[in-house]
Amino acid sequence: MPATLITCLGNSIQLTAAALLVVQTEQTALAVGWVFIAVAIPQALLSLYFGRLADRFDRRTLCLVCDLVSAVIALALPLWLLLGGPTGMSVYMATFMLAIVSALFMPASNALIKERVPAQRLVRFNAKFEMATQAGTLLSTAVGGFMVQLFGAQPLFFFNAATYLASAAFWIAIGPRPATAERGLDGPTTETVPVRAPLARLGLLYALGNVIVTVNNTLIVVLVVQFFRQGPGVLGVVDSLAGVGALTAAALYPRIRGRSSDLRIAFGGYLGCATFIALQPQLGVVGMMGFLPAAALTFGLARIAARTMLMTAVTEDRVGRVFGATNAFGLAFSVAATLVVSGVVDRTREPYGAVTLALIVGVTALFTVAALVRARPTGLPASRQPELFETAV
Repeated sequence: MPATLITCLGNSIQLTAAALLVVQTEQTALAVGWVFIAVAIPQALLSLYFGRLADRFDRRTLCLVCDLVSAVIALALPLWLLLGGPTGMSVYMATFMLAIVSALFMPASNALIKERVPAQRLVRFNAKFEMATQAGTLLSTAVGGFMVQLFGAQPLFFFNAATYLASAAFWIAIGPRPATAERGLDGPTTETVPVRAPLARLGLLYALGNVIVTVNNTLIVVLVVQFFRQGPGVLGVVDSLAGVGALTAAALYPRIRGRSSDLRIAFGGYLGCATFIALQPQLGVVGMMGFLPAAALTFGLARIAARTMLMTAVTEDRVGRVFGATNAFGLAFSVAATLVVSGVVDRTREPYGAVTLALIVGVTALFTVAALVRARPTGLPASRQPELFETAV
């Protein structure tokens, strides 16, 4: 759990510093969007292949190698800038290379969960894992914003390299997979994987979270720095509140799940998130500080529910490639959505970009859930269909 949090923190701190450098020099939403696109493209192209690698090789070793390589790349960027290298191209290249490593880390870390965590513990573990992931991602802007405000961007890159080394230490501490963790030796399980589960539709519901994170991160930077004319410190405060919302979602999810199915949680969460995204630029910075945590809360609930459904439906020997394919599609979708929303912002006004993102999220969630409700996995009678989406088949 700490390894995941620190890795996500390091990745997102790099993005925060890069986005702030670009928005200060280029001053367009599309320029900031290209920073996040530089992250999405290599992952979209490579995640499926890397997912297959995660199903063939030791997952813990892959995670460890990813963090060590990321530390080297993160350290190379500030050293290159100190030597007088061009800022813009250096930032894009370092971001691109870190994204390639992240394309392997994502399926490997998810496959490691399926490998080590018994099925009966997946619900609570997924909530905590998603909490670590989103806390690292969202709180990074707070850490990054304050550090850029106080020290400038370059020291932040050195700090980023240190986070990867700290994460690597936790992967070492996990230790090799014990013999008792082999499938069939970890005690009784209630998991029964349905035949021909609708993995593509479940994957799309989970991948929608990638779109929200990628595009909304672009919007937040543009709204705070350009639209509201505030500094990186305010950006840090705004995302700190979003981090609180994500942490609250992880704490509430196990309780809510006892009263509702995962499909309903995911659907309601995504619709709520879309609503709050549309509202966040309407009432100034103060309004944004109120709506963004609510968006993070509803997003967190939807993301955890979608993740639990997908992870329960897939078998251990295929989890790497399934999550790799999901990540690839989600990030390709994110690139398209970022270009659309950035174009709307640059041609109109920033609030219209938020409304456009909200429509993308709401419409996608609506049609995906409708397709899942109609799904009839082979081997399950229609009367048991709702159980699939409670992930306790």
